[in-house]
Amino acid sequence: MPSDDELRRGAPSAAVLAILDRLDVRFDALERRRCSADPGYSSHPELLQRSTIRFFRIASRAIRENRTFTADELLPVREGAVQAAVDGASLSAVLHSWYRFGRILLDECRAAAAGERAAALVDIADGVLRLQEVVTRTVVDSYECERVALEGDEQPSRELLARLLLAGQDADPTARWCGIELADEYSVLALSGGDVETDAKAWRTREARTVRVLDAVGTPPTLAIVEPDSATVLVPRRPGADTDWFRLAVDLTSAVGEVVGSAVTGAVSGPVKRRELAGAGALARELVELARRMGREPAVYQLKDLALPFQLSRATAGHHYLGDCLLPLDPFPELIETLDVYLHHDLDRGRTARALGIHPNTVNNRLGRIRDLVGLDPNCYEGIMTLGSALEARRAGGGTSAY
Repeated sequence: MPSDDELRRGAPSAAVLAILDRLDVRFDALERRRCSADPGYSSHPELLQRSTIRFFRIASRAIRENRTFTADELLPVREGAVQAAVDGASLSAVLHSWYRFGRILLDECRAAAAGERAAALVDIADGVLRLQEVVTRTVVDSYECERVALEGDEQPSRELLARLLLAGQDADPTARWCGIELADEYSVLALSGGDVETDAKAWRTREARTVRVLDAVGTPPTLAIVEPDSATVLVPRRPGADTDWFRLAVDLTSAVGEVVGSAVTGAVSGPVKRRELAGAGALARELVELARRMGREPAVYQLKDLALPFQLSRATAGHHYLGDCLLPLDPFPELIETLDVYLHHDLDRGRTARALGIHPNTVNNRLGRIRDLVGLDPNCYEGIMTLGSALEARRAGGGTSAY
């Protein structure tokens, strides 16, 4: 960011202003002739691009006001340097293009001078060099910051620590060797979603930006395992910190969704000691997979949100019985739909009929057929509990008839 002294100096001479006035006229003419690309008006093809002329106008205004670029005016410079770093372009190539900016601007000023005193061109050259210095500094800083973020020297070590902790192993020796501080307690946030990125370079960029989002938590750092379509994040709980661990999980999930460009589903366990992370990690990963399998909306879930389907998804004899008891209804998907809507509308036949767009008598007839086919009455307590649990068991197990 330029200092106040850099931003403002004394007013330029009348000769400098005269050259800049003629330069603006040249830019106007270039914009009018841009479509015809008249090669005789300028020897620089870059000036046939609208964005280039726009930036040269900004430079002309800065010299006219005897200042350097403002932070807002440097935004396209920063964005271009960041994109070049992402694309793998060399820093020397990026700087070369901006050095051409200075040379072209001086060439255009000389062409516009039309006999003005040489001292005025010297003053303009001084202004161009000051602008060039600011651009160079901005390009290098933005480029290097992005490369550091993309390469992330610590990330492989953090991923190793996450894998050790989630495997129930002692990570202290490795953490000391890597110089990474571990927290006493972590929440485990399992994330799933986003399009799978098949391009290797694009995937590395997405991974680095995801890690950067997770790093915003501070110290001790988050420890993350980032995969193409999922991530497992150990979120530290700092002693004495007034932070809602669930709110933090929601914020991180939302931020990761912005990075990957689509909604992300998460599941989080409460903070546990490091020795308990293996179980907490397995629970979080199972919950996020369960939520996606059941077609739940993208959100962050806890065990309390999915307790019933989680329990019904256990591979037990009861689970198999519940899954099988609806088999007689499989040839009649309208009966399964009616049962599901009926239970979710609190056994209200009128609301069920309106939701399905059918007559209440049709609802009664379908409930009777369910009773006859399954042997469980959807109007009594035992039938309601068993049939509702059977539907949840099917959803949790990915059954074909689940709604």
